[in-house]
Amino acid sequence: MLAVFETTELQVLLRDFYELTGIRTVVFDAWGEDILSYPKDRPEFCRLIRSTPAGSEACRSCDRNACRMACRQKEAIVYPCHAGLIEVIAPIRAGGATVGYLLLSHIVQGADEEAEWEQVKKCCAPYGIPEALLHSAYTGLTRTPYRVLQSAADLLMLAANAMYQARLARLAPDSIQARLSRFLEQHLHEDLSGERICREFGISRTSLYHLSKEMFGCGISDYISRLRIQTAASLLTSGNLTNAEICRRVGIRDYNYFFRLFRRQMGMTPREYRRKYASDARTLPGASDDSAAAEEMKSFHAPV
Repeated sequence: MLAVFETTELQVLLRDFYELTGIRTVVFDAWGEDILSYPKDRPEFCRLIRSTPAGSEACRSCDRNACRMACRQKEAIVYPCHAGLIEVIAPIRAGGATVGYLLLSHIVQGADEEAEWEQVKKCCAPYGIPEALLHSAYTGLTRTPYRVLQSAADLLMLAANAMYQARLARLAPDSIQARLSRFLEQHLHEDLSGERICREFGISRTSLYHLSKEMFGCGISDYISRLRIQTAASLLTSGNLTNAEICRRVGIRDYNYFFRLFRRQMGMTPREYRRKYASDARTLPGASDDSAAAEEMKSFHAPV
């Protein structure tokens, strides 16, 4: 199992989301399987489509494709389902890996009833459902105006992001994704070559590349650089460590390299970042960006 879900707390979240939006919300696992929903029962329209073999398979295929798309783009996506309705899906990420998905399902805007019904009728034609029966089920669906849909999509992404922080979704402790995340965080101050990581986990360089792309959206070296700079940024604003000590803690031995990498990723020098974001930072002499950067580079002589 890739992830652990706290279903009791999640059920409360789904219920609250439904009360706010009137839209049925579903949780999928990493493989696109429905594991939790509120309300529990699907609407009559969906049950009708799934009562046909072709419609049932199209629903499963549509869900899987939406999951793949959300995993790839790492953001909430509004898309038309195979039956002509609108759905919104957002990835649930934990420790850099996509471990599940939140879905808002069976949405009808109702802005142009005639045109929307014609689209649904066209999409559902292959399933051989009598038109009167289909229309009756369709009219029973809740109408969701566009502005509500957009707000719901924004809230869905916020909820998906918050699930990991609230530990409603987390990586299973024994999964390779969880073990890799822990290993990188615990050994960030050490040499983290691809060769060492492959040896540690008993995998090939190709497997490591694909695992890193799946979890972090980039190669392992790029992710380690990003993690080191993010950790350095946190250290710059949370204490009085010198830049030399911060370099050591994040595993960068060359300060010139650290300086360039930090400025490229964060858009400012370490000194500027500390001055701007550290609530307890000492007031530093005012200087232009160029002169401050030059002074910072020139004055740093501590061994790293």
